Amino acid sequence: MTNLNVQDWQKLTEELDAIEIPKEALHQARVKAMQQHQLTKRRKRRLYTVASVAAVVLLLFMTSIRVSPVFAQAVAKIPGFAPIVGMIAYVDIVENNYYEDLGIIVTQGDYTLTLQNVVADHSGMTIFYTITSPFDHSEVSITSLGVSQQGIPWGVASSYISSPVGGSDVRKDKVEIIPVDELSYDNMSFEFNLHLDDAAETKFTVPFTLTKPIKQPKIYEVNRSVVVDGQTIHIKQLEISPLRTDIRLAANEQNTMQLLKFRSVRLIDENGENWWQTGNMEQGFGISRDGEVSIRMHSNYFRQPQKLTLVMEMIEALPKGSDYIEVDFEQQKVLYVPSELDIDVQVPSSNIVEVTYPKTVESQLIVEIVNNEGNDLNGNLISVNFSEENDYQTATYAFNFDNEVNPIRLHINSYPLYLDGKVEIDIPLDQ
Repeated sequence: MTNLNVQDWQKLTEELDAIEIPKEALHQARVKAMQQHQLTKRRKRRLYTVASVAAVVLLLFMTSIRVSPVFAQAVAKIPGFAPIVGMIAYVDIVENNYYEDLGIIVTQGDYTLTLQNVVADHSGMTIFYTITSPFDHSEVSITSLGVSQQGIPWGVASSYISSPVGGSDVRKDKVEIIPVDELSYDNMSFEFNLHLDDAAETKFTVPFTLTKPIKQPKIYEVNRSVVVDGQTIHIKQLEISPLRTDIRLAANEQNTMQLLKFRSVRLIDENGENWWQTGNMEQGFGISRDGEVSIRMHSNYFRQPQKLTLVMEMIEALPKGSDYIEVDFEQQKVLYVPSELDIDVQVPSSNIVEVTYPKTVESQLIVEIVNNEGNDLNGNLISVNFSEENDYQTATYAFNFDNEVNPIRLHINSYPLYLDGKVEIDIPLDQ
Protein backbone atom coordinates (compact mmCIF):
# COMPACT_ATOMS: atom_id res chain seq x y z
CA MET A 1 0.00 0.00 0.00
CA THR A 2 1.21 3.48 -0.78
CA ASN A 3 2.28 5.49 2.27
CA LEU A 4 -0.20 8.31 2.86
CA ASN A 5 0.60 11.73 4.22
CA VAL A 6 -1.42 13.49 6.93
CA GLN A 7 -3.67 15.23 4.42
CA ASP A 8 -4.47 11.94 2.66
CA TRP A 9 -5.38 10.24 5.94
CA GLN A 10 -7.52 13.20 6.96
CA LYS A 11 -9.33 13.10 3.62
CA LEU A 12 -9.88 9.34 3.96
CA THR A 13 -11.31 9.77 7.46
CA GLU A 14 -13.65 12.58 6.43
CA GLU A 15 -14.99 10.71 3.39
CA LEU A 16 -15.54 7.46 5.25
CA ASP A 17 -17.24 9.23 8.18
CA ALA A 18 -19.71 10.81 5.75
CA ILE A 19 -20.76 7.51 4.18
CA GLU A 20 -24.12 5.94 4.94
CA ILE A 21 -23.69 2.17 4.84
CA PRO A 22 -26.02 -0.77 5.56
CA LYS A 23 -25.12 -1.09 9.23
CA GLU A 24 -26.86 -4.39 9.94
CA ALA A 25 -25.41 -6.16 6.90
CA LEU A 26 -22.00 -4.72 7.63
CA HIS A 27 -22.24 -5.77 11.29
CA GLN A 28 -23.08 -9.36 10.34
CA ALA A 29 -20.26 -9.48 7.81
CA ARG A 30 -17.80 -8.14 10.34
CA VAL A 31 -18.97 -10.68 12.94
CA LYS A 32 -18.18 -13.42 10.43
CA ALA A 33 -14.79 -11.85 9.76
CA MET A 34 -14.03 -11.70 13.49
CA GLN A 35 -15.07 -15.33 13.91
CA GLN A 36 -12.67 -16.33 11.15
CA HIS A 37 -9.95 -14.31 12.81
CA GLN A 38 -10.60 -15.86 16.24
CA LEU A 39 -10.41 -19.34 14.73
CA THR A 40 -7.09 -18.51 13.09
CA LYS A 41 -5.86 -16.94 16.29
CA ARG A 42 -6.64 -20.06 18.33
CA ARG A 43 -4.83 -22.25 15.83
CA LYS A 44 -1.74 -20.10 15.80
CA ARG A 45 -1.95 -19.40 19.56
CA ARG A 46 -0.24 -16.16 20.31
CA LEU A 47 2.44 -16.16 17.66
CA TYR A 48 2.86 -13.18 15.38
CA THR A 49 0.53 -10.94 17.38
CA VAL A 50 1.25 -7.79 15.40
CA ALA A 51 0.77 -9.55 12.06
CA SER A 52 -2.47 -11.06 13.34
CA VAL A 53 -3.89 -7.70 14.34
CA ALA A 54 -2.92 -6.24 10.98
CA ALA A 55 -4.58 -9.17 9.23
CA VAL A 56 -7.90 -8.72 11.00
CA VAL A 57 -7.90 -4.97 10.29
CA LEU A 58 -7.34 -5.72 6.60
CA LEU A 59 -10.05 -8.39 6.71
CA LEU A 60 -12.56 -5.96 8.24
CA PHE A 61 -11.55 -3.33 5.70
CA MET A 62 -12.08 -5.71 2.78
CA THR A 63 -15.38 -6.91 4.22
CA SER A 64 -16.62 -3.32 4.43
CA ILE A 65 -15.75 -2.83 0.75
CA ARG A 66 -17.67 -5.99 -0.15
CA VAL A 67 -20.78 -4.91 1.73
CA SER A 68 -20.92 -1.25 0.73
CA PRO A 69 -20.21 -0.07 -2.83
CA VAL A 70 -20.42 3.52 -1.56
CA PHE A 71 -17.65 2.71 0.91
CA ALA A 72 -15.65 1.09 -1.89
CA GLN A 73 -16.01 4.09 -4.19
CA ALA A 74 -14.87 6.47 -1.45
CA VAL A 75 -11.85 4.29 -0.64
CA ALA A 76 -10.92 4.01 -4.33
CA LYS A 77 -10.58 7.82 -4.51
CA ILE A 78 -7.92 7.90 -1.81
CA PRO A 79 -4.34 7.81 -3.13
CA GLY A 80 -2.91 4.29 -2.91
CA PHE A 81 -6.19 2.52 -2.15
CA ALA A 82 -7.69 1.98 -5.61
CA PRO A 83 -5.53 -1.11 -6.36
CA ILE A 84 -6.74 -2.73 -3.12
CA VAL A 85 -10.38 -2.29 -4.10
CA GLY A 86 -9.68 -3.82 -7.52
CA MET A 87 -7.72 -6.77 -6.12
CA ILE A 88 -10.56 -7.86 -3.82
CA ALA A 89 -12.20 -9.45 -6.86
CA TYR A 90 -9.35 -11.99 -6.89
CA VAL A 91 -9.67 -13.09 -3.26
CA ASP A 92 -12.16 -15.86 -4.07
CA ILE A 93 -10.05 -16.98 -7.02
CA VAL A 94 -6.97 -17.37 -4.84
CA GLU A 95 -8.89 -19.10 -2.05
CA ASN A 96 -10.27 -21.61 -4.56
CA ASN A 97 -6.90 -22.08 -6.27
CA TYR A 98 -8.36 -21.08 -9.62
CA TYR A 99 -5.21 -19.64 -11.11
CA GLU A 100 -2.02 -20.92 -12.67
CA ASP A 101 1.49 -20.11 -11.51
CA LEU A 102 3.67 -19.57 -14.57
CA GLY A 103 7.00 -18.33 -13.24
CA ILE A 104 8.35 -17.77 -16.76
CA ILE A 105 11.38 -15.42 -16.89
CA VAL A 106 12.66 -13.94 -20.16
CA THR A 107 15.37 -11.31 -20.68
CA GLN A 108 15.55 -9.05 -23.73
CA GLY A 109 18.34 -6.49 -23.75
CA ASP A 110 18.18 -4.45 -20.55
CA TYR A 111 14.76 -5.73 -19.47
CA THR A 112 13.59 -8.88 -17.72
CA LEU A 113 9.96 -9.93 -18.00
CA THR A 114 8.45 -12.39 -15.53
CA LEU A 115 5.05 -13.93 -16.24
CA GLN A 116 3.84 -14.62 -12.71
CA ASN A 117 0.39 -16.14 -12.97
CA VAL A 118 -2.75 -16.17 -15.08
CA VAL A 119 -6.48 -16.52 -14.49
CA ALA A 120 -8.54 -17.66 -17.49
CA ASP A 121 -12.21 -18.35 -18.13
CA HIS A 122 -14.74 -17.87 -20.91
CA SER A 123 -15.08 -14.16 -20.11
CA GLY A 124 -11.39 -13.53 -20.78
CA MET A 125 -7.98 -13.76 -19.18
CA THR A 126 -6.02 -11.78 -16.59
CA ILE A 127 -2.22 -11.98 -16.55
CA PHE A 128 0.06 -10.70 -13.80
CA TYR A 129 3.65 -9.91 -14.74
CA THR A 130 6.73 -7.97 -13.63
CA ILE A 131 9.23 -5.91 -15.61
CA THR A 132 12.67 -5.18 -14.13
CA SER A 133 15.78 -3.39 -15.36
CA PRO A 134 19.05 -2.19 -13.82
CA PHE A 135 17.92 1.44 -14.16
CA ASP A 136 14.91 3.72 -13.75
CA HIS A 137 12.38 2.86 -16.47
CA SER A 138 9.36 4.58 -14.98
CA GLU A 139 9.12 6.84 -18.05
CA VAL A 140 9.22 3.93 -20.51
CA SER A 141 5.71 3.15 -21.71
CA ILE A 142 4.14 0.09 -23.32
CA THR A 143 3.29 0.57 -26.99
CA SER A 144 1.68 -2.82 -27.59
CA LEU A 145 0.33 -5.50 -25.28
CA GLY A 146 -1.73 -8.61 -25.89
CA VAL A 147 -2.15 -12.36 -26.17
CA SER A 148 -2.04 -14.40 -29.37
CA GLN A 149 -2.23 -17.98 -30.61
CA GLN A 150 0.23 -18.88 -33.35
CA GLY A 151 0.63 -15.18 -34.06
CA ILE A 152 -3.11 -14.47 -34.34
CA PRO A 153 -4.52 -12.04 -31.73
CA TRP A 154 -6.65 -13.77 -29.09
CA GLY A 155 -9.05 -11.26 -27.57
CA VAL A 156 -8.20 -7.62 -26.89
CA ALA A 157 -6.15 -6.07 -24.10
CA SER A 158 -8.82 -3.91 -22.49
CA SER A 159 -6.76 -2.37 -19.71
CA TYR A 160 -3.58 -2.71 -17.77
CA ILE A 161 -2.21 -1.16 -14.61
CA SER A 162 1.35 -0.48 -13.61
CA SER A 163 2.67 0.15 -10.12
CA PRO A 164 6.30 0.65 -9.05
CA VAL A 165 7.41 -1.84 -6.41
CA GLY A 166 10.56 -1.27 -4.37
CA GLY A 167 11.81 1.42 -6.71
CA SER A 168 11.49 2.74 -10.25
CA ASP A 169 13.46 -0.19 -11.70
CA VAL A 170 10.71 -2.72 -10.87
CA ARG A 171 7.09 -2.61 -12.07
CA LYS A 172 4.35 -5.08 -11.31
CA ASP A 173 1.63 -5.00 -13.93
CA LYS A 174 -1.71 -6.64 -14.69
CA VAL A 175 -3.41 -6.92 -18.08
CA GLU A 176 -6.97 -7.98 -18.79
CA ILE A 177 -7.81 -9.70 -22.07
CA ILE A 178 -11.46 -9.59 -23.15
CA PRO A 179 -13.08 -11.39 -26.08
CA VAL A 180 -14.10 -9.85 -29.37
CA ASP A 181 -15.94 -13.03 -30.34
CA GLU A 182 -16.64 -16.17 -28.32
CA LEU A 183 -13.40 -17.47 -26.79
CA SER A 184 -12.18 -21.01 -27.42
CA TYR A 185 -9.80 -23.04 -25.27
CA ASP A 186 -9.49 -25.94 -27.71
CA ASN A 187 -5.85 -24.86 -27.95
CA MET A 188 -4.35 -24.11 -24.52
CA SER A 189 -1.06 -22.69 -25.85
CA PHE A 190 -0.65 -18.92 -26.12
CA GLU A 191 1.92 -16.15 -26.62
CA PHE A 192 2.22 -13.09 -24.40
CA ASN A 193 3.32 -10.07 -26.46
CA LEU A 194 4.72 -6.86 -25.02
CA HIS A 195 6.51 -3.99 -26.79
CA LEU A 196 8.26 -1.07 -25.07
CA ASP A 197 8.98 2.39 -26.45
CA ASP A 198 12.58 2.42 -25.22
CA ALA A 199 15.48 3.31 -27.53
CA ALA A 200 15.94 -0.33 -28.56
CA GLU A 201 12.18 -0.87 -29.10
CA THR A 202 12.35 -3.95 -26.91
CA LYS A 203 9.85 -6.68 -27.83
CA PHE A 204 8.82 -9.76 -25.87
CA THR A 205 7.00 -12.77 -27.29
CA VAL A 206 6.68 -15.32 -24.49
CA PRO A 207 4.93 -18.70 -25.01
CA PHE A 208 2.87 -20.11 -22.15
CA THR A 209 0.46 -23.03 -21.78
CA LEU A 210 -2.57 -23.45 -19.54
CA THR A 211 -2.90 -26.84 -17.83
CA LYS A 212 -5.92 -26.48 -15.52
CA PRO A 213 -9.49 -27.06 -16.75
CA ILE A 214 -11.44 -23.92 -17.66
CA LYS A 215 -14.63 -23.64 -15.63
CA GLN A 216 -17.88 -23.16 -17.50
CA PRO A 217 -19.90 -20.02 -16.78
CA LYS A 218 -23.16 -20.12 -14.83
CA ILE A 219 -25.87 -18.77 -17.12
CA TYR A 220 -29.24 -17.53 -15.87
CA GLU A 221 -31.90 -16.50 -18.33
CA VAL A 222 -33.70 -13.51 -16.83
CA ASN A 223 -35.84 -12.23 -19.71
CA ARG A 224 -37.61 -9.51 -17.74
CA SER A 225 -38.52 -5.97 -18.71
CA VAL A 226 -38.55 -2.96 -16.41
CA VAL A 227 -39.72 0.61 -16.95
CA VAL A 228 -37.74 3.57 -15.60
CA ASP A 229 -39.08 7.07 -16.18
CA GLY A 230 -41.14 5.81 -19.12
CA GLN A 231 -38.19 3.96 -20.73
CA THR A 232 -38.24 0.17 -21.11
CA ILE A 233 -35.12 -1.88 -20.44
CA HIS A 234 -35.01 -5.60 -21.21
CA ILE A 235 -32.80 -7.57 -18.81
CA LYS A 236 -31.94 -10.61 -20.86
CA GLN A 237 -29.27 -12.74 -19.22
CA LEU A 238 -26.86 -13.06 -16.33
CA GLU A 239 -23.62 -14.91 -17.00
CA ILE A 240 -21.25 -15.53 -14.09
CA SER A 241 -17.66 -16.67 -14.71
CA PRO A 242 -14.79 -16.91 -12.19
CA LEU A 243 -13.25 -13.63 -13.36
CA ARG A 244 -16.30 -11.50 -14.02
CA THR A 245 -20.05 -11.34 -14.43
CA ASP A 246 -21.88 -10.07 -17.51
CA ILE A 247 -25.40 -8.64 -17.43
CA ARG A 248 -26.90 -8.39 -20.90
CA LEU A 249 -29.40 -5.61 -21.46
CA ALA A 250 -31.34 -4.16 -24.37
CA ALA A 251 -33.28 -0.92 -24.78
CA ASN A 252 -36.77 -0.97 -26.27
CA GLU A 253 -36.82 0.47 -29.79
CA GLN A 254 -39.91 2.51 -28.86
CA ASN A 255 -38.10 4.39 -26.09
CA THR A 256 -38.11 8.16 -26.47
CA MET A 257 -34.73 8.49 -24.78
CA GLN A 258 -31.30 7.28 -25.87
CA LEU A 259 -29.81 5.50 -22.86
CA LEU A 260 -26.16 6.44 -22.34
CA LYS A 261 -24.26 5.38 -19.21
CA PHE A 262 -25.35 3.17 -16.31
CA ARG A 263 -23.42 4.88 -13.53
CA SER A 264 -24.31 2.54 -10.68
CA VAL A 265 -24.96 -1.16 -11.23
CA ARG A 266 -24.58 -3.80 -8.55
CA LEU A 267 -25.65 -7.29 -7.55
CA ILE A 268 -26.56 -7.92 -3.90
CA ASP A 269 -26.76 -11.38 -2.35
CA GLU A 270 -28.85 -12.52 0.61
CA ASN A 271 -26.06 -11.55 3.02
CA GLY A 272 -25.94 -7.97 1.79
CA GLU A 273 -22.62 -8.39 -0.03
CA ASN A 274 -22.23 -6.35 -3.22
CA TRP A 275 -20.65 -7.05 -6.57
CA TRP A 276 -20.24 -3.94 -8.67
CA GLN A 277 -18.98 -2.82 -12.06
CA THR A 278 -15.38 -3.57 -12.95
CA GLY A 279 -12.80 -0.96 -13.88
CA ASN A 280 -13.28 2.62 -12.81
CA MET A 281 -16.39 2.39 -10.66
CA GLU A 282 -17.51 5.85 -11.78
CA GLN A 283 -17.04 5.12 -15.46
CA GLY A 284 -20.23 3.19 -16.04
CA PHE A 285 -21.30 1.40 -19.19
CA GLY A 286 -23.58 2.55 -21.98
CA ILE A 287 -26.13 1.02 -24.31
CA SER A 288 -24.86 1.01 -27.89
CA ARG A 289 -26.85 2.59 -30.71
CA ASP A 290 -28.23 -0.81 -31.73
CA GLY A 291 -29.88 -0.95 -28.31
CA GLU A 292 -27.80 -3.61 -26.54
CA VAL A 293 -25.02 -3.68 -23.98
CA SER A 294 -23.21 -6.13 -21.75
CA ILE A 295 -22.39 -4.64 -18.36
CA ARG A 296 -19.32 -6.18 -16.80
CA MET A 297 -19.34 -6.83 -13.06
CA HIS A 298 -17.10 -8.37 -10.45
CA SER A 299 -17.76 -12.07 -9.94
CA ASN A 300 -19.36 -14.04 -7.12
CA TYR A 301 -18.78 -17.34 -8.95
CA PHE A 302 -17.41 -19.23 -5.94
CA ARG A 303 -19.91 -17.81 -3.41
CA GLN A 304 -22.97 -19.76 -4.63
CA PRO A 305 -25.53 -17.22 -3.40
CA GLN A 306 -29.10 -18.28 -2.69
CA LYS A 307 -30.48 -14.98 -3.96
CA LEU A 308 -29.29 -12.09 -6.12
CA THR A 309 -30.87 -8.67 -6.52
CA LEU A 310 -29.92 -6.44 -9.43
CA VAL A 311 -29.89 -2.70 -8.67
CA MET A 312 -29.28 -0.10 -11.40
CA GLU A 313 -29.29 3.62 -10.59
CA MET A 314 -28.07 6.89 -12.14
CA ILE A 315 -28.97 5.97 -15.71
CA GLU A 316 -27.82 8.71 -18.08
CA ALA A 317 -30.16 9.47 -20.98
CA LEU A 318 -30.88 12.11 -23.62
CA PRO A 319 -33.95 12.59 -25.84
CA LYS A 320 -33.56 10.78 -29.14
CA GLY A 321 -32.72 13.35 -31.78
CA SER A 322 -30.81 15.39 -29.19
CA ASP A 323 -28.07 12.89 -28.57
CA TYR A 324 -25.54 13.93 -31.23
CA ILE A 325 -23.47 16.78 -32.62
CA GLU A 326 -23.54 17.44 -36.37
CA VAL A 327 -20.85 19.28 -38.33
CA ASP A 328 -19.85 19.92 -41.92
CA PHE A 329 -16.08 19.64 -42.13
CA GLU A 330 -15.89 20.75 -45.74
CA GLN A 331 -17.56 24.08 -44.95
CA GLN A 332 -16.18 24.17 -41.38
CA LYS A 333 -19.63 24.70 -39.94
CA VAL A 334 -21.42 23.47 -36.83
CA LEU A 335 -24.88 22.34 -37.92
CA TYR A 336 -26.39 21.06 -34.69
CA VAL A 337 -25.63 20.99 -30.97
CA PRO A 338 -28.34 20.00 -28.43
CA SER A 339 -29.52 23.30 -26.94
CA GLU A 340 -30.19 21.77 -23.52
CA LEU A 341 -26.55 20.70 -23.12
CA ASP A 342 -23.65 22.87 -22.00
CA ILE A 343 -21.48 22.12 -25.02
CA ASP A 344 -19.51 24.36 -27.37
CA VAL A 345 -18.29 23.06 -30.74
CA GLN A 346 -15.75 24.62 -33.12
CA VAL A 347 -14.49 23.38 -36.52
CA PRO A 348 -11.14 25.16 -37.01
CA SER A 349 -10.13 23.11 -40.07
CA SER A 350 -11.44 20.54 -42.52
CA ASN A 351 -10.30 17.63 -40.35
CA ILE A 352 -10.44 18.93 -36.76
CA VAL A 353 -13.33 19.51 -34.37
CA GLU A 354 -13.04 20.95 -30.85
CA VAL A 355 -15.70 20.09 -28.28
CA THR A 356 -15.78 21.90 -24.94
CA TYR A 357 -17.96 20.58 -22.11
CA PRO A 358 -18.13 20.58 -18.28
CA LYS A 359 -15.75 18.46 -16.22
CA THR A 360 -18.82 16.88 -14.64
CA VAL A 361 -18.96 14.70 -17.77
CA GLU A 362 -16.84 11.91 -16.32
CA SER A 363 -16.49 9.86 -19.50
CA GLN A 364 -15.38 10.78 -22.97
CA LEU A 365 -18.19 12.84 -24.48
CA ILE A 366 -18.11 11.35 -28.00
CA VAL A 367 -18.43 7.63 -28.73
CA GLU A 368 -19.54 6.97 -32.34
CA ILE A 369 -18.86 8.99 -35.49
CA VAL A 370 -20.84 8.37 -38.70
CA ASN A 371 -21.16 10.10 -42.07
CA ASN A 372 -24.33 11.17 -43.86
CA GLU A 373 -24.85 7.62 -45.11
CA GLY A 374 -24.54 6.10 -41.65
CA ASN A 375 -21.09 4.59 -42.24
CA ASP A 376 -18.81 4.24 -39.24
CA LEU A 377 -15.91 6.74 -39.29
CA ASN A 378 -14.22 5.84 -36.01
CA GLY A 379 -11.42 4.28 -38.03
CA ASN A 380 -10.72 7.73 -39.50
CA LEU A 381 -9.95 9.18 -36.08
CA ILE A 382 -6.22 9.95 -35.83
CA SER A 383 -5.98 11.39 -32.34
CA VAL A 384 -7.86 12.89 -29.41
CA ASN A 385 -6.18 15.49 -27.19
CA PHE A 386 -7.61 16.92 -23.99
CA SER A 387 -7.08 20.24 -22.24
CA GLU A 388 -8.71 21.86 -19.20
CA GLU A 389 -9.57 25.37 -18.16
CA ASN A 390 -11.53 26.24 -15.02
CA ASP A 391 -14.60 23.95 -14.86
CA TYR A 392 -14.44 22.88 -18.51
CA GLN A 393 -12.48 20.44 -20.64
CA THR A 394 -11.88 20.51 -24.38
CA ALA A 395 -11.47 17.43 -26.55
CA THR A 396 -9.77 18.04 -29.90
CA TYR A 397 -10.53 15.33 -32.46
CA ALA A 398 -8.29 15.02 -35.54
CA PHE A 399 -9.49 12.95 -38.51
CA ASN A 400 -8.13 11.62 -41.76
CA PHE A 401 -11.02 12.08 -44.19
CA ASP A 402 -11.03 10.99 -47.81
CA ASN A 403 -14.00 12.41 -49.71
CA GLU A 404 -16.40 11.67 -46.88
CA VAL A 405 -20.06 12.56 -47.32
CA ASN A 406 -20.97 15.52 -45.11
CA PRO A 407 -22.58 16.25 -42.72
CA ILE A 408 -20.97 14.06 -40.07
CA ARG A 409 -22.54 13.13 -36.75
CA LEU A 410 -20.70 12.64 -33.48
CA HIS A 411 -22.92 10.66 -31.12
CA ILE A 412 -22.84 11.64 -27.46
CA ASN A 413 -21.49 8.94 -25.18
CA SER A 414 -22.12 10.45 -21.75
CA TYR A 415 -23.76 13.45 -20.12
CA PRO A 416 -24.89 13.84 -16.47
CA LEU A 417 -28.66 13.93 -17.09
CA TYR A 418 -30.42 10.99 -15.46
CA LEU A 419 -33.68 9.08 -15.67
CA ASP A 420 -35.88 9.57 -12.62
CA GLY A 421 -35.91 6.20 -10.87
CA LYS A 422 -33.97 2.97 -10.56
CA VAL A 423 -34.15 -0.74 -11.34
CA GLU A 424 -34.34 -3.29 -8.53
CA ILE A 425 -35.30 -6.87 -9.38
CA ASP A 426 -34.56 -10.34 -8.02
CA ILE A 427 -32.65 -12.73 -10.29
CA PRO A 428 -33.90 -16.35 -10.21
CA LEU A 429 -31.05 -18.77 -9.41
CA ASP A 430 -33.00 -22.05 -9.52
CA GLN A 431 -32.01 -22.97 -13.08
